[in-house]
Amino acid sequence: MVDITVTGKTYQLRAGSPMPIGGSSFILQTFMGEESEVVNYLYTNTLPDSSDFRGQGGDLVSGSFNRLQDKGGDAYTGKTVYNPKYVEER
Repeated sequence: MVDITVTGKTYQLRAGSPMPIGGSSFILQTFMGEESEVVNYLYTNTLPDSSDFRGQGGDLVSGSFNRLQDKGGDAYTGKTVYNPKYVEER
């Protein structure tokens, strides 16, 4: 069976530590953001190889899968997250 996937993106703001500006007020300095591609697998028959992950030379940061009970053999649902790209704040 063909993989059934939904692809999206997550954004995370990169920031330094809060800096005091007087009294109980602080300012948060931000610098760029991280944009990561996330692939949600609603149904797949294959799992990523170890070589697909960042520590082994690939582009995946993380992956999480659960096995489904399927008459046709092993099937899984889960998600993978790719290396972030640095983007300008919007």
